[in-house]
Amino acid sequence: MKKTILSIALATAVSSTLPVFADAAEKKTSAPVSTTLQQTVLNKAAEGKAGTTASPNVNVNFDVLGIANAIVNAVNSNANRPGFVKGVMESTFYAAGGRYNVMVFNLSQNYEDRFNGVKTFATANLGNVVYGIWVFESGTFKNNGHGGWDNWAFRGWFDRQDKFVTFHRP
Repeated sequence: MKKTILSIALATAVSSTLPVFADAAEKKTSAPVSTTLQQTVLNKAAEGKAGTTASPNVNVNFDVLGIANAIVNAVNSNANRPGFVKGVMESTFYAAGGRYNVMVFNLSQNYEDRFNGVKTFATANLGNVVYGIWVFESGTFKNNGHGGWDNWAFRGWFDRQDKFVTFHRP
């Protein structure tokens, strides 16, 4: 298995959210996924972030790891699109303990995903752009739209061929 880590860190975004990661831990639950899904729905707008050009909004739809607050904090700390996407990717990866793969993708673009062992799914809005955020064990992802940091970022253990990525378990 080839171990590759994609990392262009936004130092200020990562360092500003690191204290949140210390509390992130995988939740031990015996509740079925549908119950967990209903219990972890979160909609938290940017609080106290005056002066940003766009007001981010986050909806966490599925969160087995209990990392929703770390994702919300990462979203609220970035206002430019590439910085936003990279910051959410890095913050989510570290909030998940560096044990899972992470994909952040502009949902207005076409894509195909086949993820296994999804631990968290959330959406985040920056202005009128909605991003999907997945935390998962393995699988594939094909970007059928535009590339670039404005539209997607991923981190973990993977092999990439252009816009097709195969993720492995760490």
